[in-house]
Amino acid sequence: MKKIWDWFVGLLNKVRRDRIYHFVAGLLIALFFLFVLKMRFCVWPVLFIGLIKEFIDNWVDGNFDWVDLAATVLGGLIVQAFVWICLAPGVPFIPA
Repeated sequence: MKKIWDWFVGLLNKVRRDRIYHFVAGLLIALFFLFVLKMRFCVWPVLFIGLIKEFIDNWVDGNFDWVDLAATVLGGLIVQAFVWICLAPGVPFIPA
């Protein structure tokens, strides 16, 4: 178990901190749209907000980063995957 943990920590140390922030932001945005606004396809707002953020970055400093966008969307996709799993027939999750 310690080897797996050390591998995971080593992997996280190789990832830029900014990408981790993008991933967490994608998770939080998707959770907001899922629980507060009751959107079952919560990955779409994550994609839209991530694109807006990267277009603003491009406009301000000329830096549109596809990997940052992918990290943001990946966070939203994680939440979306849980929604699809939990909304399977017979699994109570979000009231219709």
